[in-house]
Amino acid sequence: MLLGPAVLLAACAQPPLREHAMSGEDSWSGRLGLQVDEGTDKSFSAGFDLSGNADRGSLTLYNPLGNVMATLRWSPGVASLDSPDQQLESDSLSALVVQLTGNDLPIQALFGWLKGVDVKVTGWEADLSRIDSGRIVATRFSPLPGAVLRIVLNR
Repeated sequence: MLLGPAVLLAACAQPPLREHAMSGEDSWSGRLGLQVDEGTDKSFSAGFDLSGNADRGSLTLYNPLGNVMATLRWSPGVASLDSPDQQLESDSLSALVVQLTGNDLPIQALFGWLKGVDVKVTGWEADLSRIDSGRIVATRFSPLPGAVLRIVLNR
């Protein structure tokens, strides 16, 4: 069977990764879409810039015209959400992600997934088989409703 070696080679490939010249942080940009099984009113899509790491970083989301919708920033013990409509601070990144998107997304696991590492998150399963082409699909099985997060990185 020839599929086995192809899968192993794909698993070793790395997605596009930009390194900030001044700060040395990992950084990615692209588009993300979240489709929730409850219907289109719960779905979400945006352009994004993600930098930093699971402990300290930032995520900026853009609308289709390229305008900033919101920026999340976090460090140990504190997270902030800045948008045209609100500025919030919390000790929980997850709470602010829910405030922004209506769903709890595994933002901290994204750093591993974007590097091709299958970080395990309770209730989520990531498909990294197309990471070499800058694509990730992660499925949330629990809690319900189910959801599918799709990420396409800029080349």
